[in-house]
Amino acid sequence: PRPRGAQRTWLMNSMMGKLSPADRKAMGVLAAEEYEPCEDDYAQTYLNLATVKAAIHVQDNLKWEPCSYTVSYNVTDSTEVSTAPIYNYLIDGDYGLNILVYSGDDDSVCGTIGTQNWIWDLGYSVAGKAWQTYTYNEQTAGYATQWKNTKLGFLTVHGAGHEVPTYKPDVALDMWVRFLAGEFTSA
Repeated sequence: PRPRGAQRTWLMNSMMGKLSPADRKAMGVLAAEEYEPCEDDYAQTYLNLATVKAAIHVQDNLKWEPCSYTVSYNVTDSTEVSTAPIYNYLIDGDYGLNILVYSGDDDSVCGTIGTQNWIWDLGYSVAGKAWQTYTYNEQTAGYATQWKNTKLGFLTVHGAGHEVPTYKPDVALDMWVRFLAGEFTSA
């Protein structure tokens, strides 16, 4: 019988990493190559409910698809539009927001290098030293950088892909708790 759930497939392979592929197969665990991150998406079901669409003012005829490559809205410009100026607006507007941008260093969808490029191009000065080691359970979990007078932080998560909580749930929870306490954004 095929085990259900993309997240379960990834988790079981992660937990049983030392077992041979034959042993994993005998236990009914799909190979890691069969992991499809969009297989289970309860948010998709929820966001396609008519009551939810009405509440968030989405047209009835649109269907939410988390992994769609089709743009279902009007684009007035033929080029991609950077969202980086929005960060400048939020930071420079004295809204007092704590903003943490984080990136899995194994993310093949939105690579860390691209995130680094736009975040450094915002034009703020680094507070202290860039790339401070971020630890979880006395292990390096990634690297953190903060910017002066901005409440802006950038954090990499070692060994995580595009969906950081899927790959590193314990680190993601720790990151979230520490972010809420202002640790990564209060330089």
